[in-house]
Amino acid sequence: MRSLILIFLAVIASYSCMNEKSDIRIPEEIKEHSLITELEIFHNPGRLPEFMENAWCAQVSSWDTTGKNDDGFSGTYSFIKRNDDGSLLIFDVKGKGVINRIWTPTPNNDTLDFYIDNNEQPAFSISFIDLFSGKVFPFKLPLCGNQLGGYYCYIPVTFSKSCRIISRGNKIQFHQIQYRIYNDGKNVIPFNLQLKQEEKESLEKISVLWNSKSRNVTDFFKGELESHKGEYILKPGSSQLIFKNSGGGRIAGIELSNPKAFEGWDKNIDIKVTWDNESYPAIYCPVADFFGYAFGTASMQSLLLGSTGNMNYCYFPMPYDNSASIELIYRNDKGSPDPERKINATIWYSTEKRNPDKEGKFYAFWHKNSSTTPGVPHLLADINGRGQYVGTILQAQGLKAGMTLFFEGDDSTSVDGTFRMHGTGSEDYFNGGWYAMLDRWDGRMSLPLHGSLDYSLPFC
Repeated sequence: MRSLILIFLAVIASYSCMNEKSDIRIPEEIKEHSLITELEIFHNPGRLPEFMENAWCAQVSSWDTTGKNDDGFSGTYSFIKRNDDGSLLIFDVKGKGVINRIWTPTPNNDTLDFYIDNNEQPAFSISFIDLFSGKVFPFKLPLCGNQLGGYYCYIPVTFSKSCRIISRGNKIQFHQIQYRIYNDGKNVIPFNLQLKQEEKESLEKISVLWNSKSRNVTDFFKGELESHKGEYILKPGSSQLIFKNSGGGRIAGIELSNPKAFEGWDKNIDIKVTWDNESYPAIYCPVADFFGYAFGTASMQSLLLGSTGNMNYCYFPMPYDNSASIELIYRNDKGSPDPERKINATIWYSTEKRNPDKEGKFYAFWHKNSSTTPGVPHLLADINGRGQYVGTILQAQGLKAGMTLFFEGDDSTSVDGTFRMHGTGSEDYFNGGWYAMLDRWDGRMSLPLHGSLDYSLPFC
């Protein structure tokens, strides 16, 4: 990292609330937290704008707390304490909450005991590798798996008083365990390995949706929708207003064709989205970066955002109070005669208004850093206000060919002034592992919640 000049570019998506107004829409109230309510967001992303009030998110990981790079290699920083019998305590949290992500690039065959709610006996025991192997229900695809060198599990493990995880081996290496504590006064139904029928049905809904080969906006929004369609000719130095609406509502889908119109290294066509005549756009960045292009070409096919076939798509729900506008801006940075671009756009929207007391608006933070300074972290996001983070798209390139050593940098997150999360490497943040190794993080692959846009050693 010390010998490289890097170009970092990031798009951070979040739901925030800048203005509080009267109550308009009241989402169905969650009366208690359970496996069912935790699974719902995976097949009903329409709830993403809803605030999680009095929720405390954090992560336990194997990061080297001395600031060096032993984030799991030796296992020195991979456990909280070694018990008298030699087993390792790797997670110990009190309160009402849920474990919502477990990741590792180094699973083993040692048994993990999950102690839930102060019980002296484990609620369940499972081999570490079988959190991801698909051999033990419900830890199966698509919420659990192994790709790009990383093993990931999104099955929510709920608890109402406490949760401890003990590894019965004498060594554990890289891992990250993310969790959420609820302080909203609502009960939490603890996880039980023997799933009820409605819990199995919820998992099946996720599987059907995620495995579908032809997803569209109606898969994510079940209410009544209207559409605004148009064909536009973009000329260098000009802009086109492709959608404008007054009266309040929500954008359910943005579809732009064709993706090749936005390819190339210039990335000189921007998307600008503004809610409620706010002075600062909610989204203002290159179309290519917003839809997850990789160094000039369409690449990403995530569940809610990316490119497929002959279309760029965004299905993040975007509620607004009074008005919404979407523009495409064709910059003429070089003053050269760039070609005209023909764009077809479809905007799907609903008149279902935002509830300002319970829902935020969608915002994207775009940040490009053309020349980094050694020892100074690249800022992914700096957000003030009430809201929640929902995703990151990151591109990084060194200006010298060769090994991508900048992947050794760890992510670090503070929320509301409190240090909450510290990762173990850049590809780990995206559920990957072992960059530059064959059949690990060595190429492009897009999965519903994570992936690698591209990877090239010659281009660093």
